Amino acid sequence: MRRPRYTPSWQSKRKSSWLRNTLLFILIGLPLLLILAELIARGAVLATGSTNQLAPNKTVAIAQSYAFKLQDANGNSYPGLPDAGRLQVRRSPLLGYELLPSQSSDYWQINDQGFRQDSSVPIDKPAGEIRVFLVGNSTAFTNMAGKNQKALAFKIEKLLNDRVLAQNSSPEKFKPKEVPYFADQIEAARALPPRIRDGSYRVIAAAAPGYSSGNELALLAHKVIAYSPNAVIVLDGYEDLRSPSNQSAREIGNVEQLLRDPLAQYRQHQSQQLSNWLNSLYLVKAWQKWVVPADITTFSSEYQIFGAEQLSQDEKETQKRVDRYLYNTKQIIRLSGDIPSLIVLQPEITGKQKSLTKEEEVILRSLGKEYSDRVTNAYNLANKTLSNGLSNAKFINFYQLFQDANQQAFTDPIHLTEAANDILAQKLYENIERLFSVQPVANTPNSETPQQPLATPQPLSTPDPTNTSPTPASLSETLKRVQGQQ
Repeated sequence: MRRPRYTPSWQSKRKSSWLRNTLLFILIGLPLLLILAELIARGAVLATGSTNQLAPNKTVAIAQSYAFKLQDANGNSYPGLPDAGRLQVRRSPLLGYELLPSQSSDYWQINDQGFRQDSSVPIDKPAGEIRVFLVGNSTAFTNMAGKNQKALAFKIEKLLNDRVLAQNSSPEKFKPKEVPYFADQIEAARALPPRIRDGSYRVIAAAAPGYSSGNELALLAHKVIAYSPNAVIVLDGYEDLRSPSNQSAREIGNVEQLLRDPLAQYRQHQSQQLSNWLNSLYLVKAWQKWVVPADITTFSSEYQIFGAEQLSQDEKETQKRVDRYLYNTKQIIRLSGDIPSLIVLQPEITGKQKSLTKEEEVILRSLGKEYSDRVTNAYNLANKTLSNGLSNAKFINFYQLFQDANQQAFTDPIHLTEAANDILAQKLYENIERLFSVQPVANTPNSETPQQPLATPQPLSTPDPTNTSPTPASLSETLKRVQGQQ
C-alpha cells in the first residue's frame, strides 16, 4: 500500500501565503499601480502643457467629427449604440433621419434648419438672390472637408458669384445683352461665352451622409421646396446601389433590434460605457498616440464601411435597386415642376482605373476584386437605366470623372480629396451655368423709320435645362437675316 506523501507544514504555509499575496496584488496592488501611473501621467502632461500632443491626429479627428452620434427626442444618446462620433442625428418619421440643427465642430457647422451653412436661410427669399440647393449623400455633404468653406456647395457658390462679378466688370468678354446689328459684330459675339443671370447666388448644402434617393425625395417635399429654390442639384447614386431594394429610404441605428433584446442592449451599453471610460485615461491616450496609433476606421460610422457584401451579385436585385433609384428621381423631377434640376451619378473609385495613385491602389486592393466587379456592374446598369429613363431633366454620369486624373482623388470608395472636390465643383458649376445662361434680346437700330427687329426678342430668363448649347439660337438666326439683306 502506497503511503501518502508528507508535506511539511512550513511549505504548506509558504504556498498559501504566496497565493494570498498574489491575489492581493492582483485585486489591490495592480489597480493601485495603474491609478498611480495614471496620476503620474496626468501630472506630467499638465505640468509640461502637452495636453494637445495626446489629441488624435488630424485625419482621425476629422473622421471622428463626421461619424454619426444618434440621439433621441430628448437629445440623449441611445444606450448601446456607438457614441464616439460628433455629427448628431435623430430619427425622423418623414426623412428616415436628419441632422440636428444648430450644431458645430472644428470642421463643419450646421445651421438652425439642419443645413450645412454658416447662417440661417430665410424662407422669404431676398430680392436678387438666386438659390441653388445641393442634395445628396456624404459626397454632396463633402465628408472629411476641413471646414464649411471647403465643402462642395461653398465652392460652387463662389464660382457662380465670381462669374457674375466678371461679366459685370468686363462685359466685353461675354455675349452682349442685346444682339448686335452688324454681321461682323454678331460673328464676334458668337465666339464669346454666354452671360448668366445676374444676381447673388446662394448654394445651400442640404445633403446628409448616408442619404439615398428616398430620403432626398422626402427632404425635397417636406423641406427644400419651402425655400423657393431656383435650381436643384441631386448628387447621389451609391447609397441606392448598396441599399436592399425593400428599403424605401435609408435609416440609422439598430434601435428596434435593441428594444427586442433588452439583455443584449444592456450588455452593449455596459461595453460602451467601459470603452468610453478607458479611452478617457491618459495612459490609453498615450498608448493610442505613440504605441498603437488609432486608425481612421476606429471612428467610421455605418455609412463609411464599404464591402462587396453591400452590393448584390443577383442581377434582378441590382435592377430593383436601380429601378427604385429611377422612380424616386422621377418623383424629384416631377415635384420640382418648373425648377431646373441636375441629376448627377456620383464618382466612385472603380471608375478611375488608368491613373491610380499608390494610396488609391491600396484602397482598391482592400476592397477586393468582387467589390470592383459588383460596383462596376451596378454603375453601368444605373447609367443605362437613367440615361433612357430621364427625358425631362439633365442627367450627368460622373462615375469616371477622375479617370485621367494623375493626382489622388479618392480617400475611400466615394469620398474625395480637396483637389478632387475642386474639380467636381468646377464640373457642376459648368452645368449649372447652362441652367442660368440668358439669351441676348434683339436690338432695333435707331433710325427715322423704325425697322422690324432682326430676331424674335428673348427674355432674360432661365432656358430649357436640357439645352446645353452655349450658342444662342437668336444669334445664328439674326446672322442669316443680315447676310440675306446684304
